[in-house]
Amino acid sequence: MTSTPARPAGPGGQEGRPLTQGAPAATPDRGLWHNHDFLKLWSGETVAALGSQVTQLALPLLVLGTLGGSPSQIGLVTAMQFLPALCVTPFAGLVIDLFDRRLIILVANAVRAVALATVPVLYMTDTLSVPALCAIAFVVGSGTAVFDVGYLAYLPALVPQRHLVDANSKLQGSYAVAQIGGSGVGGLLIKLLGAWFAILVNVVAYLAAFATMFLIRHREPPRDPSAAHRPRPADILTSFGLLWRNRTLRMLSARAGWFNMCEQAILTLFLVYAVKELGMDAGGVGFVLAFGSVASLAGAAVAKRVGNRFGFPRILILASSASSVAPMLLLPTGGAGTGWNFALATLTFAVYGFGLTIYNVHVVAFRQTVIPSEVLGRATAAYRMLTYGPFPLGAFLGGVMGERLGLWNSLLVFAVASLAGWVLFVLACTRLTETETAQPVSS
Repeated sequence: MTSTPARPAGPGGQEGRPLTQGAPAATPDRGLWHNHDFLKLWSGETVAALGSQVTQLALPLLVLGTLGGSPSQIGLVTAMQFLPALCVTPFAGLVIDLFDRRLIILVANAVRAVALATVPVLYMTDTLSVPALCAIAFVVGSGTAVFDVGYLAYLPALVPQRHLVDANSKLQGSYAVAQIGGSGVGGLLIKLLGAWFAILVNVVAYLAAFATMFLIRHREPPRDPSAAHRPRPADILTSFGLLWRNRTLRMLSARAGWFNMCEQAILTLFLVYAVKELGMDAGGVGFVLAFGSVASLAGAAVAKRVGNRFGFPRILILASSASSVAPMLLLPTGGAGTGWNFALATLTFAVYGFGLTIYNVHVVAFRQTVIPSEVLGRATAAYRMLTYGPFPLGAFLGGVMGERLGLWNSLLVFAVASLAGWVLFVLACTRLTETETAQPVSS
């Protein structure tokens, strides 16, 4: 297979989704740079992602510095940001399929801005506490869960089907830029002005994202309240069945869940291993992770080109091999402080970031193509719950095994587990046919 297989037409029988009612987007042949509604979504998502990276650094440092919190309290506040992936995301998918998706992402940004705005207020009134930060972190995480599902479900309405891979490449690239710049900007703001001020900057970022996306002119057709397929609470469960019935989606869900568990365990172990065993300081660890983000940006830039060259699912095999094999490169490290260790760790996260970004671009575009628009929100939420749910499990297992088996031994276990999961994934991919990958999911 040397080219991407033909994708099914949209629900209306034409390539892509209906674009707008009042203000048509650019024609497909003119490309995304002339699609002004997509550019507004993209810029808003980029600004919000930059702000999120600042907050992810600022909240733990606020607990540690201002409140003098313990490591367990820092972990608790951090965990509250991820908890909505399990308990909010499924309901988010239902809401997104019930109401206007543009309105949903606007509300999600507004909620995140208001929740974070309470942090500087509490700080200046000397009433800031760990329980308050836990509540704020949960609300912000809930807004993020809704926003992430919402804009992914909304994207096919703004972008013609033939440009979905390109659009997702740009969105993945902006996320990589946010990882690089957000942490650096956040660290500088925290050092100069304090963690609470860095969070205030994120409030401004969410408000800017709100304003940018408010200017999107596309309007989805109103949903028929009497329609037979109107979403119901019971559809939260049937969304998982929708993923299960399609062999490709079932395979991608299983692979992502297993990979994410191993990934989070490895990341948890590496942060401790790099400092205690490899002799890196915080700056060194930050450089290694940032270089991985640079490689992610490169992956986003070439994702469409390599997809056209190798086709689907061959590109999934090649891209997933990079991200799954990369952790094995950490195993030869040894001898604290050597340049060899630093080079290997940097290479590991560069290969990992490059392959993972290419893989994600094509998987997201595939889901947006084969899943009908009317159930895309629920299906995306179900997919994210299945694939993001293992993150806390991986962090827990990595920490426990690191204490009991040792850091290097635990890295070995999870690196081998990631590699084994990739082998099974490759075997499953080789049995896929063009007909299966192009078959739309029945809702």
